[in-house]
Amino acid sequence: MTILTDAEVRNIPDGKTRSESLGRGNGAMLFWRERGNVQCYYRYYSGNRPTLIHIGPFTESKADAGYSLKECREKANDLAKTKREIGKQDLKQYLELEAEKARLAQIEAQRQKEIEATRGSLADLIAGYIQQLERDGKDSVKEAKRSMEKDVIQAYPAIAKKKARDITPDDICDIIATIVDRDARVQANRVRSLLHAAFQYGAHADYDPARRGNKRFNLEHNPVGLIKKDNAAEKTHDRVLSDHELQDFYLNIHHSYKVGIIAACLVRMMVATAGQRPKMLIRSTWQDYDFERRTITLTERKGRAKPRKHVIPFTARAIRIMRIVQAHNSDLPGPFYTVGGKEMGLDSLKNVFKYWHNHRTNKAMELNLPEPEKFTARDIRRTITNLITDAGVRPEDNDQLQSHDQTGVVKKHYDRHHHLPRKRAAIRQYDRRLSSVLTGRKWKAEQMLVR
Repeated sequence: MTILTDAEVRNIPDGKTRSESLGRGNGAMLFWRERGNVQCYYRYYSGNRPTLIHIGPFTESKADAGYSLKECREKANDLAKTKREIGKQDLKQYLELEAEKARLAQIEAQRQKEIEATRGSLADLIAGYIQQLERDGKDSVKEAKRSMEKDVIQAYPAIAKKKARDITPDDICDIIATIVDRDARVQANRVRSLLHAAFQYGAHADYDPARRGNKRFNLEHNPVGLIKKDNAAEKTHDRVLSDHELQDFYLNIHHSYKVGIIAACLVRMMVATAGQRPKMLIRSTWQDYDFERRTITLTERKGRAKPRKHVIPFTARAIRIMRIVQAHNSDLPGPFYTVGGKEMGLDSLKNVFKYWHNHRTNKAMELNLPEPEKFTARDIRRTITNLITDAGVRPEDNDQLQSHDQTGVVKKHYDRHHHLPRKRAAIRQYDRRLSSVLTGRKWKAEQMLVR
């Protein structure tokens, strides 16, 4: 077997070739002088037809670009090895396919790189959320901006730089824990709420036509949803029920001594309709209920303003409750009227909570446990407000759902047609959160995303 030397390759005449066998069945290394330059090829046979694969130019001097004889030989042997490995496949076709795969992979890698560059960080998400608050004219925007800058951006710059979609519950927990450690528990709740709202904003922002061309967040879940809210931080001023307390109350109120089925349905309707004021529900008549449209029209008389209509969409849960009431009181002016045709008194409602407390106290005594803490109808409404926030309902939608005071243009144009679709979406979000409470299922962040 002929082994070529550098001198032999350099002395190949123009248009002539020299070859070096790589062993039986392994093909050969072929040098061919073309237009004055020597090119190296790997040659193999498919049947009786020779096939050449270009390796590259042979370098005849140190100043020339190309491969040395040793390098040419190594590359030719690598090709021979590949040919053995692929078996009956044609080597040239195989290499062309591999080159095409590599080209497509490079294109995809570049595409992914460009996509990654458009993905916003947590800092970008917070900035976008603050801008949204500013556009919405929120009074809380300055405080929100200060809290996010101090307790997130400055406190955890590395987390702030992470892509928003890569933020984990552990990241959020680290941020909140730092605030708790300085004994600022109320502020910890506020920052948690702001971060939760920011991720809710981000879940919709990618599909906002007004933001086309801006950073995208590609969120798949809300990492704040798994972070426990410190309800005890607010207990010095406001009573908020735990999930277990609300579950026990809703499911078992009818077991309380002296609490009738209609009274039990009334307090359940408060919960099912996202915390409507009990006086508004008590005052309603059957004419206010539209089971075909699945709505109830309440009359808001709170404050000095003139009475106004407040339309609440029904969930399936609320309809089930009202069907029970219909079976008992369909012949009365309203669902929560007494046999004498009068509205149920607020004293009767207060007694429901008194009897429930007595019921819980008796159970605690039987189990040798301390007396449970009391709560009222106002505490139920406050608790539901928190659940609505946990469910990801925007503050402005919550205001409409719970009939908070409306002023200015909002009040002027407040009607069922303008707000009902948003109320339906909001109460569906809330009802999913309520379901997790009543069933005892763990609340998952993915449940919060409404696309």
